[in-house]
Amino acid sequence: MYFPYDFEGFPLSKGPMVMLVLFFISCFFIFAPAEEEGEKIEFWVFAPTHYHEYQARFPIFQAQHPEINVKLINYGNAMHDKLLTAFLSDFGAPDIVEVEITSIGRFLKGALDEVGFVDLRTRLENEGWMDKLVQSRFTPWSYKGRIYGIPHDLHPVVLLYRDDLFKAVDVEMTEIETWNDFIDAGKKAARDLDGDGTIDQYAIVLDNKSDSDYFNLLLQRGAGFFDADGNVVIDSEIAIDTLAFFVSLFNEHEIATPVYGTWHGDPSNYAAMQDGQILSILAPDWYLGLLKSQVPQMAGKWKAISMPAWEQGGRRTTTRGGTMIGITKHCKNPELAWELLKFTYFDTEGLINRYETTSIIPPLKDAWDAQIYKEPDEYLGGQHIGELFIELSSDIPPRYQNPYWSEAADLLNDAIFNAVTEKQTPKEALTSLAEKVRTIIAKDQERWGKMQ
Repeated sequence: MYFPYDFEGFPLSKGPMVMLVLFFISCFFIFAPAEEEGEKIEFWVFAPTHYHEYQARFPIFQAQHPEINVKLINYGNAMHDKLLTAFLSDFGAPDIVEVEITSIGRFLKGALDEVGFVDLRTRLENEGWMDKLVQSRFTPWSYKGRIYGIPHDLHPVVLLYRDDLFKAVDVEMTEIETWNDFIDAGKKAARDLDGDGTIDQYAIVLDNKSDSDYFNLLLQRGAGFFDADGNVVIDSEIAIDTLAFFVSLFNEHEIATPVYGTWHGDPSNYAAMQDGQILSILAPDWYLGLLKSQVPQMAGKWKAISMPAWEQGGRRTTTRGGTMIGITKHCKNPELAWELLKFTYFDTEGLINRYETTSIIPPLKDAWDAQIYKEPDEYLGGQHIGELFIELSSDIPPRYQNPYWSEAADLLNDAIFNAVTEKQTPKEALTSLAEKVRTIIAKDQERWGKMQ
């Protein structure tokens, strides 16, 4: 081997020098990244449960599609900021990505042609997927006629309740049909157990610091923050009336307690549930999965009914939370990405596994025939909760999208808290909120021109 260097002037002798050069050459081959076969598809997620599910199942997809090399990355809570940075800089975006429902609006600002996601409507229509999925679940991921994502879930909401504690006050919850019925039952259940003049057993726990429970009720009535055209409607009569009802559960009827801790999944909230301080909770399918994993010792103490309706015969569910999957405009091979997307969200075996581990009902109606959804749930005393979730899924209300949802949600949290603590009336809180959001939108339109 010839080395075009002057070894004589080097501090090492020729022998050690040759060995050193061979060492560096070996390092190059050892540590250089191996050339991976197949077209690389980079897939970002933010939820650990999704990451573990996909990681376990992607070898099946790889065996079916050896021409595709999937790189799955979980960025956790930082993912949405990282994705927004990638879109704005036009560098480093993934091929496929999941986005959480409260964050999607951040990616829809500006002209439609500047949105970083591919419009999937044509693919969905040409392959018949639009009819196979629950239609209302496309609305959170759609804007101005375009569909930027496919729903991961439905998240129908039920009323979970302590059957034993309600029966202790002669209330049969299966007879509850309307919210007025629930108030009557709740007044029997909310009690001062130790005689100190303070209620310490509440009929229901509700979040008075965030939009979660109030917005659940608003969606149940077919309303929302924005209408189908993206207009601000949070100051509508129905929105004000719904907030007034929400406030009354705390202040007038005194049957609701604010959520313990920061949210319904806070350890202190679970502790209050175990202590019998909370008798019911509005629960999407995924929350049942949390209960099973976080407080397994409460198995058999809870049951579920459809949400009380606003009027006799009315809608008895709503929806809370959600995730979409989309293909970015940075994707070099959308055809291969589309195949991976369909495997991830439409594969029946994967959807069954998802329900077993998280209680999440899929939006793919063909999957509902699986036996897993018909089996009794021991955590709920043998109740067939899967069948109840599926029965309610066809009545999931739409949740319309707007690029300013993130800003609006932060302000809505303040409005709800101000109303519940009686700093403002429901009308004052929502009227002020609507004016602020309209002002934010108007200022942006002045700066960048009216959104197309």
